[in-house]
Amino acid sequence: MSAAAPDLRSILPKQLLLDGGFGTSLMERGLDVTTEATASWNLTHPEDVLAVHRSFVSAGAGGLQTNTFGANRLALAGRGAIDVRECNLAAVRLARESAGENVLVIGCIGPTTQIPPPQGEANLIDLEEAFAEQASFLADGGVDFLHIETMAHPKEMRAALRGAREGAPELAVVVSMSARRTADRYKTTQGFAVESMLKVGLEEQADGLGANCMLSPADMLDLTKMLVAESDVPVFAQPTIAPDGGAPLYPDEFADGVAALFEAGASAVGGCCGTGAKDLDSARRRLDRGYR
Repeated sequence: MSAAAPDLRSILPKQLLLDGGFGTSLMERGLDVTTEATASWNLTHPEDVLAVHRSFVSAGAGGLQTNTFGANRLALAGRGAIDVRECNLAAVRLARESAGENVLVIGCIGPTTQIPPPQGEANLIDLEEAFAEQASFLADGGVDFLHIETMAHPKEMRAALRGAREGAPELAVVVSMSARRTADRYKTTQGFAVESMLKVGLEEQADGLGANCMLSPADMLDLTKMLVAESDVPVFAQPTIAPDGGAPLYPDEFADGVAALFEAGASAVGGCCGTGAKDLDSARRRLDRGYR
């Protein structure tokens, strides 16, 4: 019989500073995403993956997410001959080598790139199987828990949660959505109200809920407050340093935003696309001074 997943709160410190944007950090080191899958660098450029992880640890990150955002078999289809299992196992080894004893290693799972019906033609069983497979590889590698990120369709979110439970029943699972803000409303990048995503997360009993990408810390604040108010699980927040592809925030602006997200009740806060070690270092220094 498989062991039951532990209570995520028993794993998390009181305040977990997550890492930054991994794909964009690799791009700064020469990754060409038009020709290479980000996760393929776990096998072809392990020294660069190690360097990015170590830069985040040196900046104060207490949680490293594996370089496996696009490392499920559906997302990797057509990206060359990549061994999906070895790609995931290598990612965990590299993160663990960088983490040492006091930093959590979090298995990152991203979308499949396929869209469920009626908007698309993805087969939900195929999606669930792909998520289950990746979750099992990350569990075999020895991650501390799983984080499903950048979910934009409620059906894919449900498939991801069910797949992760099937593939790694012994691990806690966090799920984060990616949304934009229009006036006083939030919708995912595929046009779904965030309330519909929250409903799925609650129905599937996710161990943690969150939001990542697209939004600045300030724009993510109200969404974080809603997730805190509507659930009784840890809330994760990973804003971007360059909201919606716009001008980057200054590190001090980002740091103040991270502090505000923690003050709003988030259990774990980090950065998404574009967020580098200098931004995390600024956030850590801001947190060391206290919220106010």
